[in-house]
Amino acid sequence: MNQENYLDYERILNHVKKENVRPIYLFFGSENYLKENILNKFKNKLINSNQRELNYKVFYGNKNSISEIINELQTIPFISKYKLVVIKEAEKITQKDEVKLINYFNHFKLNNNFSVLLIIYKENTPDKEIVKAVKRIGLIVNFNIPNKTKLIQWIKAKFRQNNKEITPEALFYLQSLVSFELSYLFNEIEKIDIYTRDKKIIEKEDIITAIGGTESVNIFKVLDSLGQKRANSAIDGLVRLDNGNLHSLSILAMIYRQIRLILRTKLLLLSGANFNQIKKELKLPSFIVEKIEKQSKKYTIKELCRAYKLLNIADLELKDSQKNSQIILEELVMNIINQAYNKNESGKPDSYNNKL
Repeated sequence: MNQENYLDYERILNHVKKENVRPIYLFFGSENYLKENILNKFKNKLINSNQRELNYKVFYGNKNSISEIINELQTIPFISKYKLVVIKEAEKITQKDEVKLINYFNHFKLNNNFSVLLIIYKENTPDKEIVKAVKRIGLIVNFNIPNKTKLIQWIKAKFRQNNKEITPEALFYLQSLVSFELSYLFNEIEKIDIYTRDKKIIEKEDIITAIGGTESVNIFKVLDSLGQKRANSAIDGLVRLDNGNLHSLSILAMIYRQIRLILRTKLLLLSGANFNQIKKELKLPSFIVEKIEKQSKKYTIKELCRAYKLLNIADLELKDSQKNSQIILEELVMNIINQAYNKNESGKPDSYNNKL
């Protein structure tokens, strides 16, 4: 389906504000939160709250017949300029009813424009016949996931609505901890707003504590301490994680990612890459790249290669060994930092030999 001429969230938002109302709108795309958001704006803009019971009607594609919906569209609103009629889960309309709806659109008279119809697809996309019929007299709106730049703008705007600003570092951690589903993301922003109360600047620590709790604080402490070769601090973070719900394999995966980032940065620096080239390669914000670059200078290539071998041993032990997972992780971190690394006669690494 060619989507070039379809409105996106921002354009339909501006359209509603201008009240340049069309008789029919068709919504599709993955972001159902945004569809509900625009539906509420239509409702607030067109229908007085005192008259909604009579002039705002919601139908469902698998529960109501198209004849019933068309009859409602043709009924004059009660003491109101507009009537708002909504079909939710339109993908469940039967083929027979869809033909009736298309036929109604094709014979629609614009002089009878007191009713506004919103056709909302929760899943899937509409077929070309209904799109063609709607485009003749109405608008199609694509609610797919926005690009990263727009998403960042929306997050900042959401905080500004509450008279708050978010630092670039805090924004990075918010995106790291929360999925890109907007309903979930905006719910988490509300949670952060409540947690920070009257605070005007949202910082990294606010995001981590409000969303991930103390577990997130401690895992980031472990990773930073590992990169900085601060053994005591890294072990302290692991001890604090021991009573949490974060699975040992998840902790291992995050340690692996940290070592991989440090090694990639180390290799890029050795190849002569500058800061901007490293940032482009890693696809991370400047402040994260600065941190990883400093950490990479604390390790040699040999140490980082050994760290990968230690990670593989830990992975096997966590999956197969009877040894306590907390001890395995603590030994792993100590051995990566201190490089307490022995070889047996075959040249393969032995299990860790630094007992805590």
